[in-house]
Amino acid sequence: MAKKKSKPALSVIATASRSEATEADYFARKCGLTPDEALRIMREAYEASGNKVADSGKPKR
Repeated sequence: MAKKKSKPALSVIATASRSEATEADYFARKCGLTPDEALRIMREAYEASGNKVADSGKPKR
């Protein structure tokens, strides 16, 4: 049997909520960044404002 291939690591954008990803894409195009860089900057700014960043947009049970 063939050996199973490992899955590639997900980008930061893939783990973001849909609205976060959309905003990061817009910010990235406007500022000449990659979407991953834009999302990282947005999350750092949000944390610096005293709020905590959720891991994803899905509610926890």
